[in-house]
Amino acid sequence: MRLFLRGFQDFLPSRDWKPMPLLYLPLVAFGRMQPQVWEELDQTLYTLHLPAPAGLRHTGFDVSLKQNRIMLEATVEASVIDHLSVKIRNHARLAGVPSTRSLLPSGIALADITDVDPDVCSLWLATHRHLFARTEEVCEFTVFKTGKNRENPFLEVMAEYQFAEGFTPPSNLL
Repeated sequence: MRLFLRGFQDFLPSRDWKPMPLLYLPLVAFGRMQPQVWEELDQTLYTLHLPAPAGLRHTGFDVSLKQNRIMLEATVEASVIDHLSVKIRNHARLAGVPSTRSLLPSGIALADITDVDPDVCSLWLATHRHLFARTEEVCEFTVFKTGKNRENPFLEVMAEYQFAEGFTPPSNLL
């Protein structure tokens, strides 16, 4: 799905469409944590298990407002992803994380389109509404540490957690 969505970023109509450097689907925000709470959360998230992989189904494109920025997003079916988000938040609560918040419903931010004419956005959405990435199975999630600077996002991978069995890597990843 990431390759499919990157393809759209390569062919955005003008420089006013600013591609996002990272494609990710945010599920939960943990907030600031002390090191001992992070260690407990880390151990707790390793125990999270779902009986099957989550189906990530691309459902289209939309425009959303995020902190005074207008974003082009690839939308995804929220029910399965919401279930995973709830499980993660519950595990965080058990680990003593003081506050969490769901970031759903959400999509995958593709581009900052704050300075793009609304008619151009509407035309782009109408032209691309019939194009979808194939459904993917998701078996793991990643926890990132983020920085405060909104204009220059800072993301550091903290850990990756497999939550379901049955992942078969595509042949191009072997």
